[in-house]
Amino acid sequence: MEEEQQQTKYNIIDEKPPFNAPLRAQYKQGFGYYTVRDRLPVILTQVIDQLSKDKETIVEHLGEDAREELKQVIGEISKLKYELQTDKEFKPISSELGDEQLWNDFIVSLGDSNSYYSACWLYSETYMYRRLNNIFEATTKLKDLDYFLQQKDKALTTAYDAIAAVLKSIENFNANKNDKTEEEIGDFFRKMLKLNLWGNRCDLSFSGGADVKPDSDPFSLLDNLDAFIVSDGTRAVWECVRGAKQNPPAAVVDIINDNSGYELFTDLCLADFLIEHGLAARVNFNVKAIPWYISDVTPNDMMLTLETLEGHENALLAGFGRRLKGRFAEGTLDLKDVNNFWTSPYEFCRMGEINPELYEELSRSDLVIFKGDLNYRKLLGDYNFPHSTPFRESLRGFTPTNLCTLRTVKADLISGLEEGLSEKLTAKDPRWMTTGEYGVIQFSHK
Repeated sequence: MEEEQQQTKYNIIDEKPPFNAPLRAQYKQGFGYYTVRDRLPVILTQVIDQLSKDKETIVEHLGEDAREELKQVIGEISKLKYELQTDKEFKPISSELGDEQLWNDFIVSLGDSNSYYSACWLYSETYMYRRLNNIFEATTKLKDLDYFLQQKDKALTTAYDAIAAVLKSIENFNANKNDKTEEEIGDFFRKMLKLNLWGNRCDLSFSGGADVKPDSDPFSLLDNLDAFIVSDGTRAVWECVRGAKQNPPAAVVDIINDNSGYELFTDLCLADFLIEHGLAARVNFNVKAIPWYISDVTPNDMMLTLETLEGHENALLAGFGRRLKGRFAEGTLDLKDVNNFWTSPYEFCRMGEINPELYEELSRSDLVIFKGDLNYRKLLGDYNFPHSTPFRESLRGFTPTNLCTLRTVKADLISGLEEGLSEKLTAKDPRWMTTGEYGVIQFSHK
């Protein structure tokens, strides 16, 4: 009875999200509804629990004044959880990060569709994470605290066996690199893309913060996983990279990062491979300015990953860490200055209007690789295209340069599938789009 009353109050519709419309949490048979009703409140509760558990350690490091601020923060997160669960309207953001006007203009632009169930699901979820950080910003001692750090750290340390196995395979290939044909390099590059794709399975926002451990030898599983890639553009990506190499100066590649931990490691492997084989002159990393969707990479996560690898007792990991640090020092790898657009609510088709400088910056790259589910949702704008809509068409004019997306499917939207494939997969498993079992590697020419 209570659930029925809530559904009436929040205008919940017991249907699947319709095609050719934005995804919204108000559609009960959509993943957005489950996310807003169940996943996001659990994530906020976990932040509260972690802060309570770590209280004495935080006070020891930040001083006694932090104790009172922790009480304040926990109270504010509880209020945010209540607002989320009762479909309250979005409140303005008060920030010194430089994105206050951007966010508040956006909230005003939503009109009446400015609450968790009524707004586009992308907007609701992104807003919750931005508001969560806003709570810490309002403090003195806790403003720089990464409240997801322990979970991210564990995502790296639980993956050491897989990391060592991956590095062994890559080092074996690189050992005789001068003897490798272009075809052999292209085949291994395509494997690297697939390795990077499946690294995206380790997404803590999807698992609700629960530990996700990668397989002990991911390379050995790649062939078996090919059947789960429902759109495979790896040949097109290789042709793009190969073509850029043959037109000096050598290519510049941008990676729009997603998760830290094992996935970031596979990002670094892909970047290192591009440099090692002369396929790119520089690879840029684009990370988040603030703690985001639990496991997303921040500048601090990148630095900690490099230091952890370099300081590891395993010689393979330590050697890789040293090589990466050398590449960053020489500029062939580059950690870009953080850009608030990556933690904005805006879909990418609006980048040219909202942040023309960033759009222009990306246009100077030969290839931009978008990692993970959230970046995919932003590429499509959480707009529920019919699944056979051509991928390029679903980008709605977002074509700064050649781009590809590596995404394990964890939300009920997708484009670029062969006619009839989605229906076939749905008949096999109605939940196939939200299990993380399937993946896409899709490419769009400039």
